Amino acid sequence: MNKKELETASKRSCFNLKDSGINFTLSLILPFLGSLLLILLFMFLAAFSGYNYSEFVRTEFVQVVNMLFTPIVFFLIYFIYCRKTKVNVFKASEINREISWLKVLAVVVMAVTAVLLISPMITLIDYGFSQIHYNPENNLPYKMDNALRLIIGIVSMAILPSICEELLFRGLIFKGLQEKFNSHIAILLSATMFTLLHGSLQQTVYQFIFGVLLGYAMHYGKNIIYPIILHFVNNLIVVINSFVYTLKGIDVNVDPVYNSVWDYVSPVLFFIIAAAFLVGLVFVLRYLDGRKTKEQFSVVADDDLEDAIIPDEESKETTQNVEKLEEEPSNNTSEKQKLTKEDNWFVYGSIGLGLFLWLSNTIMQFFGM
Repeated sequence: MNKKELETASKRSCFNLKDSGINFTLSLILPFLGSLLLILLFMFLAAFSGYNYSEFVRTEFVQVVNMLFTPIVFFLIYFIYCRKTKVNVFKASEINREISWLKVLAVVVMAVTAVLLISPMITLIDYGFSQIHYNPENNLPYKMDNALRLIIGIVSMAILPSICEELLFRGLIFKGLQEKFNSHIAILLSATMFTLLHGSLQQTVYQFIFGVLLGYAMHYGKNIIYPIILHFVNNLIVVINSFVYTLKGIDVNVDPVYNSVWDYVSPVLFFIIAAAFLVGLVFVLRYLDGRKTKEQFSVVADDDLEDAIIPDEESKETTQNVEKLEEEPSNNTSEKQKLTKEDNWFVYGSIGLGLFLWLSNTIMQFFGM
């Protein structure tokens, strides 16, 4: 075994609860601290170039840097942490080349369904918030009015976030939560963290639902590529919609008009249809994952039958082991529920910090700060 193989063998092949808590905390703090450094850098550049600071921060250069900054910070958190703690990211985050095109189709349809059928309900909720004078802007942080700016928008608001956020949240935080929680609870917790990270009451409902879908795409996909595709398609639709609205001169901040009962009822009906359809797609992913597992067990059984040298007792033991793997879950649920004090601090402490920052940001938006 050469040096490279020894280094790979010595690396951890999975994340734990401590990893999840630490990295969620870092994802809350480091972008904020980094943004303060960016402000100082922009002030220096504005003074150096002879710009007024308020004018300089409205330049396209600053807008693009701001969009690229947070995804890059997330990637650096993931990359540096895994490197420092000697984690084999390909195994721990389930990064592999094996792709099922049926699963790809399922997550693409998920994204389209979520954006098109849930959006009317989110618009109705936003309208309700506007009636209590909570009405943050819905515009994307970058105005796309030509092909070049559309490409910049797709790269900075669809491609980079989908890769960087999913590596951190589904590839690390969710996988770490699975150490002590069953997968469904881990999905809900990671979706909650994902929602709190966005720091806005306005985005709460959609981001939580979206976080749950991303969690199931990871859990039943067994490959980080599926939540990345789901995230990318979702963001891509939003970016393209914004581009079209900009070209047509449509102001998304104008309150919608609700003149009839149907205007209020239809978003709810669309939401119910979307929920039923999305649940169905999750079961499709589960079915595809189960079918793949059965095929793998079938291959193992066929290999055992072809090996005529194995004695009867050993053959019997092998068959029993395969049956045991089919019947038993991959992890012991009772053991997963035993959280130490350190576990509680890392998980619930980080969620508490996220909730505090979410409330602070929501209150500041309410008062227009």
